[in-house]
Amino acid sequence: MDNYDSEKYIQAKKWVDNLKNFYAHVAIYLLMNVLLFTFKENIMNFFKDQGVKDQEFLGWMEWNIIFIPIIWGVVLLVIGIYYFKLKPAFFRNWEERQIRKYMEE
Repeated sequence: MDNYDSEKYIQAKKWVDNLKNFYAHVAIYLLMNVLLFTFKENIMNFFKDQGVKDQEFLGWMEWNIIFIPIIWGVVLLVIGIYYFKLKPAFFRNWEERQIRKYMEE
């Protein structure tokens, strides 16, 4: 195997590893959110049963149970866009310019 083939293999291996990690992250995201929303009422009841009467805290807990999956989902979306090369033209052009710049040095 020559240098070009080994370089392509290394890049392909890195791509597959990143893709595998991304899919694992999506699976964990889905599992955790199913569990979170399945047990949301139990979580809230746990705090109420422990004597927490502060409605602001309970409201904060409820909003967190909703917003954490949203924020996590947005992060996953951005990572997915990056991995699947669905980047806007501006970023692709910037990357190409940077690669040419460093190749010339």
